[in-house]
Amino acid sequence: MPPTNQELSLLINPLVPESVQHNNRVLTQLHSLTSFLLGLTAGILALQSATGFAFYFLGTILVSGIFHAALLYRSKGKGAGGYYPGAGGEIEGLMTGRNGVVFDAGRGLRKGAWRDVWFGGGVLGEALSGFVLGWAGVGGVLR
Repeated sequence: MPPTNQELSLLINPLVPESVQHNNRVLTQLHSLTSFLLGLTAGILALQSATGFAFYFLGTILVSGIFHAALLYRSKGKGAGGYYPGAGGEIEGLMTGRNGVVFDAGRGLRKGAWRDVWFGGGVLGEALSGFVLGWAGVGGVLR
């Protein structure tokens, strides 16, 4: 039975599970810290209702963009695929030659790895609750 594209991807460009866990932990800590700081800022600015949540989402987009740009710079343009598994860990553009040799016709980009950077790390979960905690706490103290 021939190997699947996911198995070939992991053979060509392996991801160490401990490294992926570490990267996810760093991303979670980054999003948690920045969301709490955004919450403190929203409380100090006395933002209310939709304005406060718009501030959170714009701040999160900015931080994720800066983090993604740092990953692009560090990986020399290959993106987040070297650090995050993406959708199943498959590499885009794997091709098999006539003699059965598998080669990477693309640039080694993992499918959907960018989603891990932009939507991973609890952006809509624990980071959002940290934002609300900081926002309500500081807003309540200042009033």
